[in-house]
Amino acid sequence: MAEESEYPKIDSEGPELVYMVVANHIAARIERGELKPGQRIPSELDLAEQYGVARMTVRRELKELRERGLIRSVHGKGTYVQQPNPPADSTE
Repeated sequence: MAEESEYPKIDSEGPELVYMVVANHIAARIERGELKPGQRIPSELDLAEQYGVARMTVRRELKELRERGLIRSVHGKGTYVQQPNPPADSTE
């Protein structure tokens, strides 16, 4: 069982959107290097159980992370942390 401090406290009645709380937490884990490029992240069902949220919430969170370019999904294989994009060359 995971420690309570490992996952953010999610207040469904609070002002922050639940899927954004989860997305921001996973994004922070990627930025800290806890989740490495090419690493598979847990399934929707596993993430829903870990964070104590609905599976549809996890789907929205994964969509947000894909839009940010942090993860990619491979049909039939899973969802993986994306390789970071190289910084844009400002000389062009």
